[in-house]
Amino acid sequence: MTAESQKRRWKRQAVLSVVLFALLQAACAAVFTALCFIPDLPRWASRLFAALAGVSGLLVLPALVVLKQRFQEIEGGEFYAAAEY
Repeated sequence: MTAESQKRRWKRQAVLSVVLFALLQAACAAVFTALCFIPDLPRWASRLFAALAGVSGLLVLPALVVLKQRFQEIEGGEFYAAAEY
């Protein structure tokens, strides 16, 4: 396997992991949002579920930053050098 094909494979794996994480967070946000609409739910619980839904959505942003850093590591060769050990 050449170095370029290995880099493409690592990039594909990195993107797949972030996409799966984003889907999981979207599912959590959807569940928390649905819980907000339970009839006769106390106001504090509704606000708590809304905050949890927001936090679940916001967690995708740091994952995108980490993905960008991972791409830089792969392109810079640090990831390839570390994989040899």
